[in-house]
Amino acid sequence: MGLGSFFGGNKSTTTDDNVTTATISNDPASQRIKAQIQQELAVANATELVNNVSKNCFEKCLMAPYSQSNDPCIDQCLAKYMRSWNVISKTYVARIQNASTAGEI
Repeated sequence: MGLGSFFGGNKSTTTDDNVTTATISNDPASQRIKAQIQQELAVANATELVNNVSKNCFEKCLMAPYSQSNDPCIDQCLAKYMRSWNVISKTYVARIQNASTAGEI
């Protein structure tokens, strides 16, 4: 079962009478639901990134009470996470686009 079937993509279903019906993916309600899901996933991913950066950089860099000597460590930690996030995001988007072009989604 491809992802398209979860999000209203074209698929065929067989009823009890062995009659095949097609699901229409261009339905406006379906498109709105897809857009809302994408938006909610983007917010969830951004929230997860901020939480992970905060937790990991805090544990790594703030060994003592806050002081300006911690700033370079925090800056480097944040830069590392942002670079990693960008690489992962680009790879994920490319895979989704490839799957979409191949008709898997």
